[in-house]
Amino acid sequence: MQNKVELNRIAVNLWTARIVPIILAGVVGYATYVVVALLCVNYLLIKHNDHAAAISILVIYFVLFMLMAVCFFRLVYITIFEPPYVPLGPRALRERTKDRAESQASSDKSGIGGAEYNTGASMNLETSGIVVGSDNDPDSPGLELFYTKDVFVCDMDGKPKWCTQCANWKPDRAHHSKDCGRCIRKMDHFCPWVGGAVGENNFKFFIQFTGYTALYCIHVLVVTAIYVAKQRKAVDETLNPQFAVVLGLATFFGLFTFGMTVTSIDLAMDNYTQVEKIGAKYAVHILAVLKPPRIEMVRSDAAVPQYYKEITYPLDAGMPPSSDYYQPADMPRTKIFSHARLSEPNTNPPPPTSEDIGNISAAPMQGAEGSHPNRGSLKTNEIPAAVDPRQESLDESSGRGLENGASMQEVPRPAESTARTGDRQNATARERLSERDLQATRTFAILQMLQTGENPWDLGSRILNFKTVMGSNLLDWFLPIQRSPCCNHEDGESQFALGPAVELLKSSVGFIPPREPGTLHRRRRKRTRRRTRSEDAPDLDVKTSDSNAIATQPNPSIPLQDFNDSSTSS
Repeated sequence: MQNKVELNRIAVNLWTARIVPIILAGVVGYATYVVVALLCVNYLLIKHNDHAAAISILVIYFVLFMLMAVCFFRLVYITIFEPPYVPLGPRALRERTKDRAESQASSDKSGIGGAEYNTGASMNLETSGIVVGSDNDPDSPGLELFYTKDVFVCDMDGKPKWCTQCANWKPDRAHHSKDCGRCIRKMDHFCPWVGGAVGENNFKFFIQFTGYTALYCIHVLVVTAIYVAKQRKAVDETLNPQFAVVLGLATFFGLFTFGMTVTSIDLAMDNYTQVEKIGAKYAVHILAVLKPPRIEMVRSDAAVPQYYKEITYPLDAGMPPSSDYYQPADMPRTKIFSHARLSEPNTNPPPPTSEDIGNISAAPMQGAEGSHPNRGSLKTNEIPAAVDPRQESLDESSGRGLENGASMQEVPRPAESTARTGDRQNATARERLSERDLQATRTFAILQMLQTGENPWDLGSRILNFKTVMGSNLLDWFLPIQRSPCCNHEDGESQFALGPAVELLKSSVGFIPPREPGTLHRRRRKRTRRRTRSEDAPDLDVKTSDSNAIATQPNPSIPLQDFNDSSTSS
């Protein structure tokens, strides 16, 4: 929670960012008065009758002025009324509402007032170790915006990055700004000259504004410098001090905006922002990459297999890893990192009811082959539930009892009620999942970029990187009409376009076939599905030569691919 000092500093920064654009507009208005009225009309047309010079200066001036003004108003409008803010989380909204209520109560003369009380649900969750709307809440809103993508930036635990100030998940390339107290999408910097933070949706207009302002200042600088020099050389004329003032202003703002333009264009061509460029040489990005089914994975040629963790979303699904993700011995080994059932406190199972005990004899018994959830093939939309160890031991003993000719009545009744309770808990876990969560359950591998300082969003070409910010045609480059293509996050692969470094990372763990040498810097404009098998590939019932893999395979109904066979390897 932000204290009063931080809130006052943020308020000062925001009010300054609202006032400075007005001052900047006043400077341009003064320069327009000097160049148009004093220089072109009074000095050139009236005093020297030089129509050619006056008209040429005015035409160039107003063309650059209109382009600069349109970009400026477009930029300021988006920065103030549509800033690139990440929405606040529910907890941050409650805390800021509470701060305003406490501030209003403290200023109340009657002294009556206060903040809202915690609800019973919030108190129950907090006593179980979970804070509502925090990073350890698996039901935290906005988390589905990440795991519905194939790749997203995460921490070591597989979760997206969390902002404690905004109490929300930070989208890819988002950073928290202390100047405005909010997380900014693809933040570049906080600029009081244009009204606030420069980020994802206004960085393009910022480049256009600084570029046209630099040209405008160069034009004013050259014109005023010429006629200041003439006035100093003329015997019958005195130097107009306002020409010298405009000359100084044009020099200052021209150097400033020219430097900002060159820096911003260079950052756009490298697909960086100013915040990302700081420390980019030593940055190591961690990505959560959607793990493909085992049948689509290819053999890794690395001498030392890369180890990685896994995480399954939704976090509160309460489901064990699917047997489809089993890997033979010649593929990279994984370590499972499970966040399942974090939203439920540890409680003892409820006691069996009399109805459960009375109906236990009518329940169908399963043999040893059908008792374990990892045995047998998985049906469509069938989600295995967590296995109770007591139930598993009961099933094994029941299978042995049936093989020896024992009847169901010979099994002790307390064990039957325990198994019945476990079945009921598993059924409840399945019912707790909505249809959307059942379809969106996905397993991700937590992978680290192969090299330090590697940019996962570098498309391999400076012009392609530039197009993601400025647009795909020249009209978008020079006119502030459409927003940057990077503002569109509808692609199912990632929030931003990914470069060849991510494809190399996927191929290093066998998720996709390795790319041919010399093609690492080629970028596909449209995403296509890769097929790791040709149509004439041999039958899937090919057994691997690894005896250990056969002995430890959890699902014998899913055949293993022989990666030693050159005809089936990619």
